Amino acid sequence: MATLANELSKAFKTGLTPRQEAAFVNHILHSLAWMVYGSNKIEKAGSSADITLKLCLAIFCGKEIPEEIEEQDPEYMSLKESLISQNLPADTSAVLRSRREVVQHAKPVVFMIDQLCIRGQDLSEQIILDAHRILTYKVDAETTPWKEYSGVYRDHEVSAGLHAFPHPSLVPYKMKSMFHELKCDLKEATNGTIDPIALASKYTHIFVNIHPFIDGNGRMSRLNLNSTLLKFGAFLACIGVDEDDRSIYMEIAINGGALEYLYEDSEEDEKPKLYKELASYVLGHVKKSLTELVSAVAQ
Repeated sequence: MATLANELSKAFKTGLTPRQEAAFVNHILHSLAWMVYGSNKIEKAGSSADITLKLCLAIFCGKEIPEEIEEQDPEYMSLKESLISQNLPADTSAVLRSRREVVQHAKPVVFMIDQLCIRGQDLSEQIILDAHRILTYKVDAETTPWKEYSGVYRDHEVSAGLHAFPHPSLVPYKMKSMFHELKCDLKEATNGTIDPIALASKYTHIFVNIHPFIDGNGRMSRLNLNSTLLKFGAFLACIGVDEDDRSIYMEIAINGGALEYLYEDSEEDEKPKLYKELASYVLGHVKKSLTELVSAVAQ
């Protein structure tokens, strides 16, 4: 990792040629689009890679895209064919939802990078609530209309398999506690004493095990992860792009939930780093992405 970072730093110090600069920007934009694609695929949401990249790149480049499309639109037919090829429902509502799941995922990427990386804000409760509101705009949950859960903490219990997440009455407290701990860690991070991968992985693990929303927790956790990685100088972790990677990621998430349950009554100073497996996994993805970035700029 250090060698790759040094290579990239050296390239910037000597100055990028116009071609290298274009390659750098192109690689960043495509990496962000792949991040959205993989994150959606983990949740069995969104659309094909081609459609996802096309929509994401348009949004990342600041282009206005229509909120709705008509059935005669070529894009509609591409979305429909993508659903049919996966043996999924392909009626009008399913087609429009698959498109919206891409569009509304790309938009909070822009929002969170703007807040954390450009404006220099720290990840906060308000940023997460606002990002979730964007992510879930007009996307109904399985049993709840979007207007009732978008940008607000859940009001009923949820579980994954046998693992029950905290009671909804505890969610506001646990979120505030998380941000208090994050604030303390950030003081150390700005002094260079915390690895950004460890920092991002730790709060991704905590967030997803609070599971504060009725829907969108997984996608939000990965938005938190990648915006934090970018803010503190690491690169992106494009998780879930292929099926094998999704299986590994889900196994790590399940293991993390089991550890939370195992140590839930332990004092904080008695707990091991419950996010250690996730951090190792994220490190591998960041290293891969950084290698590809260095290669793109060097060509």
